[in-house]
Amino acid sequence: MRPVILVHGLMGTAAAHYGPCESLWTHPVVTVGLPGHGTDRELPEHPAPVAIDRVRAAIREQPEPPLVVGLSYLGAAVALHAAAAEGAEAVHGVVLSGYSLIVRPSTLGRWLAAFIGMAADQQRTRDHFAETHGPAWEHLLTTTTAELDDGCLRLPQAADITSLGLPVLLINGALLENERLAVQAAAEAGADVAVVAGAGHLVPPDSPRTFVASVEEFGDRITKQRTTFHERRRVAARTAAAREASRPAERDEPVPATHGGAA
Repeated sequence: MRPVILVHGLMGTAAAHYGPCESLWTHPVVTVGLPGHGTDRELPEHPAPVAIDRVRAAIREQPEPPLVVGLSYLGAAVALHAAAAEGAEAVHGVVLSGYSLIVRPSTLGRWLAAFIGMAADQQRTRDHFAETHGPAWEHLLTTTTAELDDGCLRLPQAADITSLGLPVLLINGALLENERLAVQAAAEAGADVAVVAGAGHLVPPDSPRTFVASVEEFGDRITKQRTTFHERRRVAARTAAAREASRPAERDEPVPATHGGAA
């Protein structure tokens, strides 16, 4: 069966973000850990390119083109950029969750700065992150902020979905207004969209059954070419054919008559 590659989000792990889904998958699942997260305590100077390379390697290792799933802003960016780099022949489709195309890098940077400040004031949060990611956990946040600032980590925009050449599904929770409203921009860019009632930023642990069913059903619809991506291609083909059919038939240019005799 077609594999599913799961990429977790910032300050999470595959177990924390996708663990509740584990027993529900009917397709083989491969998880890719992000640098500096969980038991992978080594944080490279630029972790985003390393993360993208890890997902690309996982894609190439699969027996057939997989679905690539990215969660939250970091996981979604890594998943989409890896899929774009490998190309349509290597990837079945892309699923993004907990993501908004209308959030600017500067906005996300402010959120991360606020998160660092909040964690500094909450010993319980600090202890949790230190236990999960090691004593240098705060460096994960500051490094990600720096990558947003210097462009090493680029958040996908609507144009990236339009130009990807692959079917894309955005699954967001309904509880956060920003992410609930974000599906409109994704739909306009050509993605399939879903809003999950009762779910917040992290749909997989909030609504695991709905998440798994949505991902696997999307994969089936790609195979049957029943996605927005495929429908847009069909419409474009019909429009081009109609335009070609409406063009006046080209007529042969008359050949000037020639006359014998010397000038």
